[in-house]
This record gives sequence, structure tokens and C-alpha cells, in this order.
Amino acid sequence: MNQITNEYQKAQELASSEGGRVAADGCQHCHDGNWIHLRYEYPDEQAVTDATYVVQKPNGGEPGGEVITEGVLTVTELSRHKYIHVDLGDYDGEVEVFFFDDPTEPVPFEEPAPVEDERTWLERAAESVASGMASGAQWSWQTLQGDFNEDMSTGQIITNAIVTAVPVVDQVADLRDLIANGKLLIWEKRYTELGVWVGVFACLIGLVPSLGSLAKGVIKIIWKNASEMGRVLVYINKALHRTGMRVNGYRFVTKLADDVVDQVGFVAQKFDEFLDLTAQKVSLLKNLSPDIVNDALATIEELCRIGPQKINAAAHAIRERILRAIGDYATKAFAVLPGQSIIVQRAIRAFGKLGPYKSWQRAMGREGFDAAPLEQGAKQINENIEVRLANIRKAAPRWYNELLEDKKLPGTLREAMKQDPERFIKVLETFGSKPTYRNFDPGEKLYRVVNDEKGYEGQFWSPAKPPETEAEWRARDAVLNEWNNGGGYIIAEVPPPPAAFVGDIAPQNLAQIDGKEGYYLEGGGTQIWLPRDYPKPTIKSDQIDEYWYTDWNASVDAVRASRKAGTISECDL
Repeated sequence: MNQITNEYQKAQELASSEGGRVAADGCQHCHDGNWIHLRYEYPDEQAVTDATYVVQKPNGGEPGGEVITEGVLTVTELSRHKYIHVDLGDYDGEVEVFFFDDPTEPVPFEEPAPVEDERTWLERAAESVASGMASGAQWSWQTLQGDFNEDMSTGQIITNAIVTAVPVVDQVADLRDLIANGKLLIWEKRYTELGVWVGVFACLIGLVPSLGSLAKGVIKIIWKNASEMGRVLVYINKALHRTGMRVNGYRFVTKLADDVVDQVGFVAQKFDEFLDLTAQKVSLLKNLSPDIVNDALATIEELCRIGPQKINAAAHAIRERILRAIGDYATKAFAVLPGQSIIVQRAIRAFGKLGPYKSWQRAMGREGFDAAPLEQGAKQINENIEVRLANIRKAAPRWYNELLEDKKLPGTLREAMKQDPERFIKVLETFGSKPTYRNFDPGEKLYRVVNDEKGYEGQFWSPAKPPETEAEWRARDAVLNEWNNGGGYIIAEVPPPPAAFVGDIAPQNLAQIDGKEGYYLEGGGTQIWLPRDYPKPTIKSDQIDEYWYTDWNASVDAVRASRKAGTISECDL
């Protein structure tokens, strides 16, 4: 690892060093003072192109120390050098460096458009929300994009973020998005959905001069997918720097986590002004029936009442999402001294180090796991999902009767159903359709994700090992954070029990969790429900063959590093 193979000896031609200086050849003067050389690569020694690096003062190997500098590490096969040169300025002590890995090139910058003053801006948004109803609510997806498009890809969000981060465009784009969220709240009455309030908060925080629409773009990307933190920093450090806005991305994002909470009062005030103006405009719509106008005004009154609480909840949810993105998606910080080169190698997977174990491992417990943030893999709920959940609840008692009437139903399952019919109907509501039943063959294997060593006592199992990411698992199996932290999984051999119910997993509405209203987990995986003779456990401990870490909770370092003395010829200066 200390030696880079000849295959990677080409130089970096257009490196993105913090000072923005580019030179074709090494230069002794450029290597005076305090500096380090950085390289980030995959296990096959290919460079990770366009990752974001952060250099900080020592902080015990964790992100969050005082930032000295950061930037985009651009090394490709066409580059002349294999490292980039990072100037530490006057700081001459040990530093730590970590990376956000997202090798995605940001989209090109687009030309800006004119703006309007703030009062007129709010009034225009209110007028558009009101007139949308007067014209039959023919909202045009072609002419009003932004937050109307709830299924925007990350690339589309980045495009908007780059464009709207420029002061001459931000208020125009935020106006568009406030109109969109006004429609969702007032006409569609989706004020129980946390995601809609996050949208309101994001576009109104764009009015804060020190944050602007750059904050909005960051919030929208990280809210959609916290793992995109690397891409957020790439577009701040690369695309925005090309416009002349020399923003330090990591400093901006870490400060934003606190700023969103500090600005709750400001955002609530602006939202109240927007609602007041909207109510005035709606009251003037004499061509609509009184019932429609009165219904809209009643909704606005309700929004005025709940607005401060919902905006505060949105701010704290955004803060938690940002902090999680920083903590979960940055590499470990590695120490390096001025004048040294450091190569950090990113491990793609740690084969053979996740298990199997013959007993429960303490680290599988995921100490400090925070159940409060929105579940990974959650989606915004929609009318179709609400209808489907209602239909499942309605059908469950019918399924219960139909299963009991089945003369081939195994006796152990029939007895389990009769023990507590009301409870079993709740079990049936976790299935997306009426389950079938099956008998187990000797030596058959079942899998269960657990968060403690007593997890084998649970009744819901899977026919296969969990997927590679926590988001896939939670979405597929519809598992709430507070039910299971997902630290490990176990493999049990059956029978006993001799039989089980099998079927697809129903969606899980997160409305039962305070602050997560408006979101759901999709389900769709296959679950196996095992009968239980209370208080005896479903599976006995001696039926557990293996204990494994889940792929996302591997008890190994994700990256490793090697250091050596730096030389003039190896870097971008």
C-alpha cells in the first residue's frame, strides 16, 4: 500500500487544491511551509475521483474538529500526479483528514434571472395559491417545477440547488416552491406530513441572508437521502466555486445543523405572514362557492394554529438528518503530520469479518443507536398507500375467518389463532395480502434481524438473510427504528415449530411515531410468522446455528491508511 503501482503514475492536471493553483510541474517554492499530500483510493488502488476531503485539528479520530481546510480531491487516470497538495497555512501541528466519498460530477451552472422584494414575493406566492383554486387547480408541472415534483432525482435537486444558490435567482425559485407547498397544505390538506413542513421550512429559510437558497438545496438533498452528503459537498466546493462563491462546504453544513433550529422563530413568522396574505386573497374569490372559500379559510386558520409546532418539529428533524449524514457517511479521521503523504484506502466490503459467530457479540447491540431520526428507506405517504392500508385493516377479519374455515390448516396454527383472536387479527394486518401456510422440512433455515441476544424469541422471521443496507432492510421488512436497531442477524434451524404462516409484508405507516407523520415504509418482502405457546419462546436458543453482524454494522474499519514522507514530484503543484 505504501507503493503506488506504475499504472497510476500519471499526474493530476487540473487538481482542485484549496488555493485553486494549478501548475504543470513540481516547484520547490510551492512546497515551502506547512502542507500535506492526500490520496483516496479503492482497494484495487484506483483513485476515488471527486471525493470531498476535510482537514481538521485533532479530534480523536472523529469528524467534528476545528476545520483547517477542505476541498474536492480530483485524481483521474488522465491526471499527471497521484496526490493533491493541501496547504495548511500557519498551522504546523498534527492534523486529521477524512473523506466523504461521492464521485459524482455536479451539473453545470446556469444563467440567473431577476428577483423581487420580499413583501411582493410573499404576496405573489399567496396570490398564486389562491388563484390556483379559482382556475380549477390546473397546476402545470411544466411551468411550476420545484417542490411540485416530489419525486425529483438527486441530480435534479442538485441542479436546482446550484442555480438557486446564486443570489439573483434564489427568491424566484423559492417563490415557486412556496406556492407548491401552499398547494399541498391548503388545497390538499397534507399538513400531517412532516416532509411537506420540511419543504416549507427549506424555502422560507432561503430568506435568511446568511443562509439563502444554498441552505435550502442542502436540506432538500440530505432530506431525500442522507448518504448524498458527499455530493452536497462536491457541488458546494466545485460548482459554486466556479461561480466565484468561495463557500467552505463542510463548515457551512455543520453550522447549518444548528442554524435551522435557531431560525425557527424567523421561519414561523414568515409562514404566518404568508398565511395571512393567502387568507386575504382567498376571501376575494367571490366567484367560488362560499363552502369552498370557508373550507380554505378554516384550513388556513388550522395551519396558523399548528404552524409553529410543525415548523419546530421540521427544524429538529432536519438537524438530526444533517448530523446523521455527517456521522454516518464520513470516513474515520486519520492523523498525518505536515510534510507527509497519506493514502486512505476505502474498503468496499469486509468479507469474512461479519461472522459467523457461535454466540452473541456485544458490538451487535449498536450502543448509542438513535431511534429518533426518520427511518432509513422511508417514503412520503400518498393517497394510494392510505387506501391500501385501510383495505388491509378491513380485510384482516375476513382473512381470519377464511383461514379458520380451511380444513387443511395445521393444528398448531389453528390453536395459535384461537388463543387470542383479536391479537392475531393485528398480526394479519402486517401482511399485504392473505397469508398462506406451510410445513417445515427437517434442517430448514430461517433468518431474523435482532438487536439483542434474546431476539430469537420473536415470532416474525425471514426466508433469506437481510440485504446489504439498512435502508433496504427497513423498507422491505417495514421495521421501525424503535422496534429493532438492526445490529445483527441470526440463523435458526427448524422445525420446531412444525408450521408457519407465510406472506408478503404490508406497508408500515409511521404516523404512530410522533414527528414522523406523513411517512411510511413500503414493505413488500416475505415474512414468516411462527406460532408461540405463551410464555414459551417461539424458537429455543439451541436452535440458533449462527450469529452474524448485519452488513451495515460490520465490526471492522471501513478504511485504512498509510503514510510516508511527501515529495515534490508526487502532487498537483
